[in-house]
Amino acid sequence: MRGPQRIHELQTEQEAQTYLREAFATQLESSIRSNADPNTQIPGDYGAKTAFKILLSPNQQRAFFQRLIGDERYWPRIKTLIGNPPYSFLMPEDEGLIRPGGICRKRSHLASNQSSMSKVEDFGIGHYRDESERVYRIIADGKKGTTLPWRNVGSEGKLVLDVKLKAYSHQQKLEILRGRDGQVSMTSSLTFPRPSDIITLQLSEYLHDAGHSNTITVRIESGQQKVRNSPIARLLVTVIRA
Repeated sequence: MRGPQRIHELQTEQEAQTYLREAFATQLESSIRSNADPNTQIPGDYGAKTAFKILLSPNQQRAFFQRLIGDERYWPRIKTLIGNPPYSFLMPEDEGLIRPGGICRKRSHLASNQSSMSKVEDFGIGHYRDESERVYRIIADGKKGTTLPWRNVGSEGKLVLDVKLKAYSHQQKLEILRGRDGQVSMTSSLTFPRPSDIITLQLSEYLHDAGHSNTITVRIESGQQKVRNSPIARLLVTVIRA
């Protein structure tokens, strides 16, 4: 029986893995058939890359990447299907898996040597957004089942989320802070959620499924910014309504 054909139809980790393997294989075949130049995007690459970012946890991304590079035919497609190194999902011991400069010029590290938190590029479209236009990515959900982390989220469950602030120019930030042009309500988009905050998160439209709830309400338990001035932080939250 044929499996789900669209991301929003996927329910389990196994379905996600199968979907992704097939998507990457399709893109590889297309690149060979069209004689695409190495590291040059072709139609369909963006969709496969988006699926990689949202369907797999960091640990699953690492395992998928390790299997992928076992087939040298994928090496010229890593940039367009995975992105540019360094990769936050890899560990320091993965540094010698493949030469990073072959994926992107002047890159000397395959694994991130700063933090295991997400990079801006890792979010893609994200799993959730809030009314302040902050984007959230599920890192761990604590469930022992095999359903995808945004499926069947239960009340009182814990989630580890990476959050990314919306990008603004310096001038736009000043306008928001000064409350000009009716932007007073946008000040929360400049800061990370704080412990004890109650926030409603809306599932990405890319993942919407009529058979499941598309919103959850969470309480922020703790948070840590990636580095000073970074637009990214890691949060521990408790789901209070799903």
